[in-house]
Amino acid sequence: MKAIVENPLINCEPEVLHLFVQIINEIASCMSEDELRGCINSLIVQYPYFKLFFDYGFENNHMWVKESDSMETLIFVEF
Repeated sequence: MKAIVENPLINCEPEVLHLFVQIINEIASCMSEDELRGCINSLIVQYPYFKLFFDYGFENNHMWVKESDSMETLIFVEF
C-alpha cells in the first residue's frame, strides 16, 4: 500500500491535526483494502466529528481523503 500526501492541510485546529495524524497512522498500519476500510470505520466511530472535517472514498484500486471544505485531494492511497 502506498500513501501520498498531495496537498497541505488547511484547517490546523488541534483536533483536526490529531485526526489527520490518526488517519495517516491507520493507513500506514494497514496491509489490505479491507483492513483499511475497517480502520477508517473505527476512526469514524472513535471520532464522531470525523465527517465534519474530512471526506473519503474508495475506488477500484485506491482511496482518497479530502478536507470537507476543499475540492483537492489531501491523501491518495494506492492498494
